[in-house]
Amino acid sequence: MFDVSWRLGLTLTILALLAGLGMNLSCGPANRLIEWFSGQTPQAQITRYLAAIAEGDRGAALALWPTSDQDNAELLARRESVTEALLAYGPRLEHRILGIEWWRTCCEPGVIDDPTNAGFARVRVAVSGEGKPELVYLFDVLVPGGYWGDAAGNPVRHWAIVDVYREGETPLVWIWKE
Repeated sequence: MFDVSWRLGLTLTILALLAGLGMNLSCGPANRLIEWFSGQTPQAQITRYLAAIAEGDRGAALALWPTSDQDNAELLARRESVTEALLAYGPRLEHRILGIEWWRTCCEPGVIDDPTNAGFARVRVAVSGEGKPELVYLFDVLVPGGYWGDAAGNPVRHWAIVDVYREGETPLVWIWKE
């Protein structure tokens, strides 16, 4: 009896995971699970950045928003000013994700409904804490080097924060519009 219960439980768990991933098995469900378990999702990157902010660890927060030699002075200044503004929220900083706009990065960039083929995510995040008003920030998170999804066999993605700005401001990295 125990053996049957264990198999039934495992079967139900696998079916629940497949339902959560969608029934399109060509979307690389194993790779999506690897991303989720390893914390390689846009949401996880944002949570790590904001956790470092809440801990007051400026250096760790800046490390989670990496720079490159191609970054312009305006982006580097934004990285510093946004991090400082968020540090002012203090250890009681809280956030909630309001929505994600997924983009394909292969061929011609554009908004897509299916995140399994996305190489870019624009994430709306409400931030509050320490008696400060709730503000909405946009986090632009990218798979560096691009992501070709189905065309490349859906490899595991590694996401990086490339820009963070208040709602209503202009992005400095991902400038495409739908």
